[in-house]
Amino acid sequence: MPETPSLFDAAPALPTTRTVARWVREDGGSAALADAVRRADDAQYQEVTCRSALNRVRGMPFRWTLNPYRGCTHGCHYCFARRFHSQFDLGSGDDFSSVILVKVNFAEVLRRELERPSWKKGLIAFGTATDPYQPIEGHYKITRRSLEALAAHPTPVGLVTKGPMAVRDCDILADLSRRTQCTVYFSVPTVDEDDWASSSPGPRTRFSGCGPCAR
Repeated sequence: MPETPSLFDAAPALPTTRTVARWVREDGGSAALADAVRRADDAQYQEVTCRSALNRVRGMPFRWTLNPYRGCTHGCHYCFARRFHSQFDLGSGDDFSSVILVKVNFAEVLRRELERPSWKKGLIAFGTATDPYQPIEGHYKITRRSLEALAAHPTPVGLVTKGPMAVRDCDILADLSRRTQCTVYFSVPTVDEDDWASSSPGPRTRFSGCGPCAR
C-alpha cells in the first residue's frame, strides 16, 4: 500500500521553463502541460520557476529587461514577442495568448540579483515581451512584488503596459519615482474603438490609467 504522505512532506518542485519546453517537445504540444490551470478567460496558466529575472540586452537605450510572465492574454497580432513562445516549442499563434507561463519565484530572484554588490543599477525596461499587468497579475501580484524590490534597491525603470491595473501600484510607483527615475508607458495604438481588434483593454480604459499614474 502507498504510504500516507506526511504533513511535512515537501510539495513537488515546480518545473523550470526549460523543463516545460522539453515536455512540450517530447509530448507534442501544450497538451503536455497537465498541471496547467485553465481559468475563466480560457487560458492555461503553467506555474514555473526561473533561475534569473534580469535579462541583459544590447543595442537598446536600456540595459536590462524584466518579464515576469511568458505569453500574454492580450493576444495582439503584431506583438514581436510571439516568436519567443516558439523557442519553447509552443506555438507563436494561439498558444501565445492561451498558454501563459507564470514565473512564481520571479520577484524573489530579482531581489537577490539587486542585492549583489556587482549590480550597477542600469536602466530596466519592464514588460518588453509580455504585459506585466495582464489580468492574471491581479492574482499573482508578481509585478507588484518586483516593483517593491526595485524600490528597495532604487533602480531606474520604464514600465510598458496596456493594462489599467497599473493604478493599483501607484503607491509603489510614486515611491520608486521619488528615489530614482520611474516612467510608466501606456501603449495606445489607436483611439478608434471601431478598429479595436485586440482582447486587451480599449483606448478609453487605457487613458483612464494615465491620470492616477501621473499624480
